[in-house]
Parts: sequence; structure tokens; C-alpha cells
Amino acid sequence: MSVKTSVSDPSNWNDKRRQIIHAASDAFLEKGYKNASMEAIANEASVAKQTLYNYFGNKDALFIEVVKLLCNCENEHLRSEDINNTPVEEVFQAYAQGLLADLVSSENTALFRMMIAEAMHFPNLGKMFFEAGMERDRHLLANFLERLHQSGRLQIDDIEQATLFIQGAFNAYFRPRYVMTGEIPSRDTLQKYIDYCIQKVLLLYRP
Repeated sequence: MSVKTSVSDPSNWNDKRRQIIHAASDAFLEKGYKNASMEAIANEASVAKQTLYNYFGNKDALFIEVVKLLCNCENEHLRSEDINNTPVEEVFQAYAQGLLADLVSSENTALFRMMIAEAMHFPNLGKMFFEAGMERDRHLLANFLERLHQSGRLQIDDIEQATLFIQGAFNAYFRPRYVMTGEIPSRDTLQKYIDYCIQKVLLLYRP
């Protein structure tokens, strides 16, 4: 005998939510934002169309969750208080490796290409993509740098500019290269670049 669970059950709610987000991700990447209808996403997720609206409200809100899923650059660890006693080099290594791995992932690149194609027709779509991806990453990094500065582990004269500098260093070359050519840099190439950037950042900001 099966036991029917309701959406009020947190575990069932979260499972269903993830199921819908993954189905929406496939639909958006395959068809683009405009052509991925809520009905098609519901069919892909094996749920009723109304269920999508119950969980997310509208297509824009669902798209934002897809962006968060695909642009999760393994940077959530920057929120953790546990890293306060972790060597700064290790934290920056984890941040940079996660970010660059995300930037050259096939799904993330497909999403980026889709945004380039559709942002001109849907200006708000580009804004949502930016805020849920790079802007979210910027806030996480800025908060982390502020904590390092307050603790005296780094001396940063301008948190905002330092954040843009560090984020830009890891975004400036490899993403455009992969998006435009499809060429994936070797692990050694990425690691050499990461090590160099971290060395220079610490040289600049370490007391």
C-alpha cells in the first residue's frame, strides 16, 4: 500500500520543487526562454500545469531558480562561518576552482549562449540572469572579503573595487573563449592561472 504525501510535507515539497527546476532547465536550454512554455515544462516534470504556478508563481520566477541552479559556482561556502579559521589561500582556491569549473560547464555555457540570443528581445530576462548569477556571486564574495578585512586577515581599502577586481580576474578570459570557440582549457592551464591570481591578490591585500 502506497502512502500519499502532500505538498505540506517539507521533504515532498523540496523533492517536487527540484524535479520541476531540473525539468525547466532542460526545457529552457533546449527551446530557449520564449519557446519553453509552462505547459511543456509541466509535461517534462510530470506535474500539472497549475502545480508550477503553485510552486513558483510565474515563468520568470521559475527561470530565476534555473539560473541559480546552473550558476551555482560552488561559492555558497563563502557564507559559512566555518571558513573564518581556514587559510585564505584554501578558500580562494575553492572559490576560483568552483567558479571556473562552472564557467566552462556545458550547461552553463548553453545558458549563457541562450541569454545572448534572447536578451535583446527580453531585456528583463538579461537582468534576471545577471542578478541571479554574477551579481549574486559578487555579493557573496564582497561579504567574505569584508569579514576578512574586519578580522585583520586582509587589509582591503575598498571592498567593492576589490570584489570587482577578483571576480573580473576569473571571468575575463576563459568564459568568452569557451562560449565562442568551444575550446575547454586544460586543468593545468586553469590551475596555473588560479595560482597566479591568488598569489597576486594576497600580495596586494595581505598585511
